[in-house]
Amino acid sequence: MDQSQLYIKIYETKERLSKLTDEYWSLYSGLETWYFWFNIASVLISFIILYLKIDKNRLFEISFFGYTAHILWSNVDSVLSHNNYLIHPHPISSLTPTGITVTAVLFPVTFMLVYQYCTNKEKNFYVYTIIVSLIFGYGFGGLSSFLELLKMHKGMTLTYLVFIDIAVAFLSLWMTRLFLMFKNRHH
Repeated sequence: MDQSQLYIKIYETKERLSKLTDEYWSLYSGLETWYFWFNIASVLISFIILYLKIDKNRLFEISFFGYTAHILWSNVDSVLSHNNYLIHPHPISSLTPTGITVTAVLFPVTFMLVYQYCTNKEKNFYVYTIIVSLIFGYGFGGLSSFLELLKMHKGMTLTYLVFIDIAVAFLSLWMTRLFLMFKNRHH
């Protein structure tokens, strides 16, 4: 098979997969299902809590931390999903990335508030991150797995999710500190 034929085969397979994904979402994750409303509630409640609790004086710093966490986890989730290690069978929409409620909202908001708390109260971010990652990974991950909002394959476990949570939070912290250092040097 030459390059052009292989490209056409990939394209056609993706078209079939897209139709199957739309059909699956309509039947099992759509407006009539509790999965849909759980996803909507997760997003709305997270944003409401964030709006009420975020330190408005440090809005851009904390948001930068959260945005970094969102981008990192979304990319990790994309790779894991693409390779069938981690599947979110009930996304908020068939048009959005599959783990958007967790990777784009729940994880970043949770860790934004951890970052804010630790930096405001001079607490050890690393210790709090490990504790919250254990709770988030085993607690929320376990619940998500039980409720079939998350399926793991190919040896993926909740323990790996905990390690990914920790790595993403630490990298987000270091990126935020790096940008704060840049900002402070130029003011």
